[in-house]
Amino acid sequence: MMPELLIQIFFGWPAIITSIVLSIAGIWLKKPGFLVAAGFICIPFTYYLSGFRTPALLLPFFQFSSGYAIRYQKPLLAWLLIAPLIVIAVLLAYAVLTQ
Repeated sequence: MMPELLIQIFFGWPAIITSIVLSIAGIWLKKPGFLVAAGFICIPFTYYLSGFRTPALLLPFFQFSSGYAIRYQKPLLAWLLIAPLIVIAVLLAYAVLTQ
């Protein structure tokens, strides 16, 4: 029971939602550390989502870059950099809910 729960937490919706919430909080509060943490939380999910190919594996790097943008007071760039993760999460949620 416990290993299945941990897999769901690290690879499923809790990881996706936590990553997005931390990203938004990091930009809103201007805390690049939140964005770095969100990027690390996002890595297992994107690794699984990518099917071991590179396009989805780049999503955590967008969050790390967003943290870099916040560090240098570029909030608009930071919002644009986390947009792909939010779009992919919304598309994935739509695909899951319409099955």
